[in-house]
Amino acid sequence: MTHSPSPRTSAPHPPALVGRPHDDLRILPGTEIIVGATEEGAQEKKHWIRLQQVPPATALGIAGLLWGIDFSDRDADGRLPKEDPVVTENDGSFGARRIADPRTVVAEWRAKAQAHGWSLRETVIALGPQRGHVGTPSGLADKFAHFVRHGAIDGFNVTPYLITDGLDDIVDLLVPELQERGIYRTEYTGTTLRENLGLREPLTHRSAPDRQQAG
Repeated sequence: MTHSPSPRTSAPHPPALVGRPHDDLRILPGTEIIVGATEEGAQEKKHWIRLQQVPPATALGIAGLLWGIDFSDRDADGRLPKEDPVVTENDGSFGARRIADPRTVVAEWRAKAQAHGWSLRETVIALGPQRGHVGTPSGLADKFAHFVRHGAIDGFNVTPYLITDGLDDIVDLLVPELQERGIYRTEYTGTTLRENLGLREPLTHRSAPDRQQAG
C-alpha cells in the first residue's frame, strides 16, 4: 500500500471526474491490526492468532481451493498432499489473492514446508492468504501516518481478529500513538456520522413531496 496510487485517483470514477471535491471520497479499507510490545512479540502473537483462525478444517479447505481437490478427509497436521494441483480457470475463489499458476504456488509451499518441517496446516498459516498489519504501536503509527499524509487512506474499518478482545490493544496502545502524530482525533465534535467523517452536507436536498413522487 505504501507504493500504490491513491484509491481516490485509481477508482473507476474519481471524485474530480464527476464534479465533486477531492475530499468527498473517504477511504476506509477493512483490515486486521495486531499490536505487540516488540516486533518479535507481534509476530508471535500473529502466529497464535492464526492458529485460532485456521483450525484443521479451515486449513484443509484453503489447501483444497489451491489444489482444486477435496481434502476434507485428509490430516491437516500431516504432510502436504502428494497430488499435483488440478488446474482450472481461476474464478477468484481463493479470496483476493489471484492464483495464476497453482502448480508454481504448490511447488513453493512444498519447498518451504520441507525446509521448515511444516505440516499442511502450518504451511497454510505461514503461506496462505494473509491480511492486516502487524507491529509495535509506534511502528504501526508511523506506517499509518505515512498512508494518511500521502492520501492513500483516511482511516481503517477494523476487523477484530478475535471477538471481542481484538480491539483492546488498538484502543490502549495504538490510538495514543496515532494521537501523538496528529492523525487521530482526541474527541468527537460532530453529532452525526457525516460530521465525524468530515463530509460536507449533500449538494441538494429534496423536499418530502419530491421524495414521495420519486418513490
